[in-house]
Amino acid sequence: MATKKVRKKVGLALGSGGIRGLAHVGVIRSLLDNNIPIDYIAGCSIGAWVAAHYALYNDLEKLSEFTVGKKQEKLRSFLEISLEGGLIKGKKLETLLDDWLDHKTFADIKTPLKVNAVDVLTGREIIFDSGSLGHAVRTSMSIPGIFRPIKENGMMLVDGGICNPVPDNIVREMGADVVISVNLDDFRSEKPYAESDMSITGITARMIEIMRHYLALNSLQSSDVIIMPPVAKYSNWREYFWNNAGEDIARVGVETTEKLIPTIRNLIAS
Repeated sequence: MATKKVRKKVGLALGSGGIRGLAHVGVIRSLLDNNIPIDYIAGCSIGAWVAAHYALYNDLEKLSEFTVGKKQEKLRSFLEISLEGGLIKGKKLETLLDDWLDHKTFADIKTPLKVNAVDVLTGREIIFDSGSLGHAVRTSMSIPGIFRPIKENGMMLVDGGICNPVPDNIVREMGADVVISVNLDDFRSEKPYAESDMSITGITARMIEIMRHYLALNSLQSSDVIIMPPVAKYSNWREYFWNNAGEDIARVGVETTEKLIPTIRNLIAS
């Protein structure tokens, strides 16, 4: 009697990267259009937002509507000034995320999901796989200095990108045979740094770009396929809110992924 062939399980790790994370929507679109399954998904920061939405609904058009679209709702959620721990309190953002995720929990998702954060007090990575989806995503997105940290259970939690910006190891541990990772931190894809820019803000921003780049590379040890959309030029949310860059970023995600579809198919079939 012939043995039934078991399909390899595919995991997707969506990295941090602020506005550049809209490329994740394009990556998912390309995978689904090419019949590449997503059996497990993990996300960090903006990657957690996209991952949670997809894991809950498995609806590509809804994902695009609520991540690439709805700019005014997002902007209003950012208008909540904080005087402690960050510029933005984040309560409005969590309420918005909770509404968009239909007040659901990890128990309601269709695709197994995990998202990460970091405890500032101990330096430990904290992985969310239960409880409120909106709260987990808000916590994973708590960019230090921008959003107020989340204080709970004796911890002070911030953006998971501080320690593990592309959580490919988490996807592997979930059971994925083939791990596809999306890394948004490649400063080399943008124009060279100008020697003339000796301002404190210019040099500081450049140092952060370089550190994020090498931290992300160190975070890709469990990946079989690494998708690196050239989105380094999209560095802040102004380009999204005022220059309508969202669809452009998502399109770059599609175009970059399409080039790797044959490689992904070979890995699944091998």
